[in-house]
Amino acid sequence: MTELQRNFIERLKLSLPPYQNAAQSIAECLQISPNEAYKKLRNQSSVTLQQLVKLADTFKVPIVYQPEQAPTVTFSYPKISGEKSDIAEYLLDLLNNLKLIHASKEKHLTIVTDDIPLFHLFKYPELAAFKLFFWFESLGNQPQKFNRSYIDDDVLRIAQELNRIYLEIPSTEIWAKDSIHGSLEQIRYAFEAGYIADNSLAEDLVMQLRYCLTDMNMYAMSSKKTIDVAHTFNWYNCDVLGTIAYLTEMNGTMTCFNRFNTFNFLKTEDHDYCKQTKAWMQGLMRKSVSFSGQGEKHRNKYIYQAFQECDALIAEIYKN
Repeated sequence: MTELQRNFIERLKLSLPPYQNAAQSIAECLQISPNEAYKKLRNQSSVTLQQLVKLADTFKVPIVYQPEQAPTVTFSYPKISGEKSDIAEYLLDLLNNLKLIHASKEKHLTIVTDDIPLFHLFKYPELAAFKLFFWFESLGNQPQKFNRSYIDDDVLRIAQELNRIYLEIPSTEIWAKDSIHGSLEQIRYAFEAGYIADNSLAEDLVMQLRYCLTDMNMYAMSSKKTIDVAHTFNWYNCDVLGTIAYLTEMNGTMTCFNRFNTFNFLKTEDHDYCKQTKAWMQGLMRKSVSFSGQGEKHRNKYIYQAFQECDALIAEIYKN
């Protein structure tokens, strides 16, 4: 129980906001004295299985247990039915995860992806709304028409807060050579299928993709996402990618998010799994072309080709 307890307590402390006293929170939850709670925090006193379950339920921290020598991994994920009302709940879950990373003293986020990371797209209102429309409507049987007011202002504010916080987290992104292709094809499909009836709206979506790529170029040129030198950014391009994954590193612990069902994610804090994922990502970096800093030649070529694809889609929109 000692290793299980130590692992759980560390993750519990990470899940609490900086202003919340861990010992006091545990004492109130388990109805024990603060002194006893401190002993449990220091692993000087055992946490019973019943207490462990109560803490897990209260603070929404999963109990991760792996039988010795058994190659099993426990994942958690946000349950989404596909209803439009789920959008705010989905984004708030993302926001809570991102705030947890942001609040850590030592932090880094590594992303391996074949699509533009959604945190970048959330800067732009129509593009953010379209991405959420495409993802959530893909779960239903009868997609509705897309318009600029698909998401309300409250949901949009959450999306833009996600963008703001992400820009302040040091990160490394490894993109596939055609990462922009997925978003362009989604816009093309929605337009050709009649879900976007307004040509100017379709054009605005493509133009916002261009603006997003311009942002990426600026981040890569300076190797940071804001004027703060601590908000470092490293951008790579890799011809061959496998799993779409996000790996967070916070104060010596790691969490891995694997994407599934187009946009949802499986989350695990299993140490061996995260360690293996990190080694895989580091291997990809060695095989990749760096777009950051001095990688101007390769970066410019990539951006130019992406802009050509955007322009070609705009021409198709008005041709029809």
